[in-house]
Amino acid sequence: MKKTILLLNILISSIGFSQIGGENTYQFLDLDFNSRSMALGGDFVLANDDDINLSVANPASISDKMDKHLSLNHAIYPSGINYGQIVYGKCYQNLGTFTGHLRYVAYGSMQRYDEFGIEQGTFTGGDYALGLGYAKKLNKYFSIGGNFNFIFSHLESYNSFGIATDVSVKFYDEETNITAVVIARNIGYQLKGYTEGNHEPMPTELLAGISYKFHHAPFRLSLMGHDLSKWDLSYNIPGAVETYDALTGDTIPVPSASFVEKLFRHINFGVEIIPTKNFSIRLGYNVNRRLSLGVENRMGISGFSGGVGFKIKKFEFDYGISFYSASGISNMFTITTNLNEFYRKKS
Repeated sequence: MKKTILLLNILISSIGFSQIGGENTYQFLDLDFNSRSMALGGDFVLANDDDINLSVANPASISDKMDKHLSLNHAIYPSGINYGQIVYGKCYQNLGTFTGHLRYVAYGSMQRYDEFGIEQGTFTGGDYALGLGYAKKLNKYFSIGGNFNFIFSHLESYNSFGIATDVSVKFYDEETNITAVVIARNIGYQLKGYTEGNHEPMPTELLAGISYKFHHAPFRLSLMGHDLSKWDLSYNIPGAVETYDALTGDTIPVPSASFVEKLFRHINFGVEIIPTKNFSIRLGYNVNRRLSLGVENRMGISGFSGGVGFKIKKFEFDYGISFYSASGISNMFTITTNLNEFYRKKS
C-alpha cells in the first residue's frame, strides 16, 4: 500500500500544468484512438476485461492475457482527416507482457498559398507516435504501467521530434467489480521544434476515473475525469470588460462559467450495456465537448457518443461515433483478434 500511495503522489506532482486547446504541441495525442473509448464519452480506460486497445491510454491494464492480441483502429474525422491506431501484445517468459503501438493522423492534401494569396500547389501533413508499454501487478488490487513514446510530426517542410511517457496506476476489486485509475500522460519534451530554437510545451494531462459493473445486471457505469490539473476549462474572451444596457443602464457582467459548469466540464459519462459476452452497446456524454464545440442555439446532440461491439468467431468488431457539433461527427472502426486462436492445438 505504501508503494501505491507513493506512486500516486509521483503521478500528481509530476503534472505542472494541463493542456487546453492551442497551448501545446502534439495535441493529436489526446484523440480517442479506439472505438470503445470514443463511444463511451472519451478517455475511457475503466474496464478490466483485457481489451488491448485500452492499454495504449492506460498501460497499467496490460496483462498476460493480451499475448498475441492484435488490433487495428481507423477513424474518419471531419474535413477528410483520417487517424487510427495499431497495437500488438507479446508475452515473454520471465519478463512479462509488452505492448507495441503506432498512432497516426493523416491530414490529407492542403492548398499552399504565398504571402500574396497566390496558389502554390499542395502539401501534406501528419503526426505519428510509436510506443512501447509494460505493466507490473503489485498485489491483488493494484497494478502500475507505463508507455514510452517516440513522436514525429511533419507539416509541409516543417518537421518535429519528441519523446513522452505515460504512467498509470489501476485498482480493481473482483468482489465489488469496481475499477479505478489515475493516469499522467504525455510527460516529455519536444527534442526538435518545427522552427529552429523553438521548443513548445507538451500536452501533459492528469486523468482519474472510476467504473462499476453490476453483478446481476448487464451494465457498467463509468465516470472519467480529465484535465484535472487545470480547474477552469471554459473559454474566457481576452480583454472582455463589463458593458451597460443602453436602455436600462444595467451593468452587463463579463460572461463566466459557474462552479457547477467548471466541475462538470472535467467529467465524461459512460454506460456500457453487456447483454452477452459477445455483444455490447455503448453510450457516452462529454460535457466539455458539448459546451466548447456545440453551436449556440443549435446544440442538438453535440457531446454525445455511442457505439457497439460484437464478436464473430475469431474476430471482435467495434464501432464508435461521436457528435462534436451540428456540422461535424467522427466515426471509428476497430477489428481485434487473438492470433493464438489461429494456431492448431497440438494433440
